[in-house]
Amino acid sequence: MAQSILVVDDEQDVSLMLKDRLTFLGFIVTTASNGAEAMSMIKTLTVDGILLDIQMPVMNGMTMLEQVREQNSSMPVIVMTAELNKKKLIQAMELGANDYLVKPIDVDLLAKKCFTLFG
Repeated sequence: MAQSILVVDDEQDVSLMLKDRLTFLGFIVTTASNGAEAMSMIKTLTVDGILLDIQMPVMNGMTMLEQVREQNSSMPVIVMTAELNKKKLIQAMELGANDYLVKPIDVDLLAKKCFTLFG
């Protein structure tokens, strides 16, 4: 059975690219434009992993990551950031992110990390 990934990113072009690429690789992909929307979706949607942008309006990735960890400590989460901000990446890893990607996303690295973490 295909693994399900929730892509959370406020940039529609990034979300569409990730959805297209991951669908091509055989994943079932759902998208959300911010952390609040994604947290609502998680209540009714079964996902095997989350690709999470750190910088977003409404609810940023750090806040969502904290909430995900409170609800499900084992949910695989890969955080994404546009700028190589080591402080934010370290903070995300300390909050429980399993891995990270830096934008622009390298599609080969995306595939490798998703298959490793999400099955």
